[in-house]
Amino acid sequence: MKMLLPQSKWAREYCAMFTTVFFAWLVGSCEVKASEFNGRKENNVVHIKKCRFLEETNCVGMCTNLCKMPSQLFIKDTLGMPVNMVPNFDDMSCEMIFGQDPPPPNTDPAFMQPCYKLCKLNNKHKMDCNSQRKKKDHLDIS
Repeated sequence: MKMLLPQSKWAREYCAMFTTVFFAWLVGSCEVKASEFNGRKENNVVHIKKCRFLEETNCVGMCTNLCKMPSQLFIKDTLGMPVNMVPNFDDMSCEMIFGQDPPPPNTDPAFMQPCYKLCKLNNKHKMDCNSQRKKKDHLDIS
């Protein structure tokens, strides 16, 4: 892992601001929000109002496997900054929390989400979109 930016309030806030400028073309409108980090207020969260990637694909697996996991790994491996991406599959928003390590995939709630009914690949694969459960075990949601 590279350590381009040492862990600091400035680095977390810089990553959040940078993300709103250079990531919006892919995910859509986003803004920096404040959160509590180690008992102090920081502007280290990027709120993606309605993720274009998720909205266009209508696929939980595309979100988790082609956006969430690669983005988390890329940002940590390239910048040395942990980031936890927390998609909201009900309203298609997402939060990127800089400075927070993501949970392992086997305990991450995003990987427990069943396929959408509108998923274009839903009937074409043998496993659930997230490859965590066999397809027969998933529940459809709208």
